[in-house]
Amino acid sequence: MRISMPRGDIRIIRFTITSPDGEISDVDFTEIYFTVKRKYSDSEYCFQKRLSSGGIVKNDVGDYQIKIIPEDTEGMTINKSGEFYDFDIQLVYGNEIKETTCGEFVLTKEVTHTNNEV
Repeated sequence: MRISMPRGDIRIIRFTITSPDGEISDVDFTEIYFTVKRKYSDSEYCFQKRLSSGGIVKNDVGDYQIKIIPEDTEGMTINKSGEFYDFDIQLVYGNEIKETTCGEFVLTKEVTHTNNEV
C-alpha cells in the first residue's frame, strides 16, 4: 500500500476492516494506530494518529478514516526519487494486536503555497 500526498496538505484516508473471509468487521477495537516513521526500525515516529485521541474516526461498521493535517507533515522532508517513509496501521483488540498493514508514505513537492492563495 502506498500513500502519496503533497507536504503541508490535508489528506483523508478511508479504510475498511474486513475479516479473513472478506466480510466487513463489526469489532470494537480497543485502539487503532497509524504511525509514520522515516524508517520502520526507528524508535521515534514522525507522526501518529490514534482512534483514542480522535486522529482516527469510525464512520460506520468497519469503516474508518484518518485525517492528516498540515502540521503532521510540517517538519518532514519531501521524498526524493525512490525514497519514502514507512507507515503501518495497527489494530488492537483487548491486549492483542489483531492485524497490522504496512506501506510506503511519500511526500511530494508543494506547488501552491499559502502566499499563492491570495
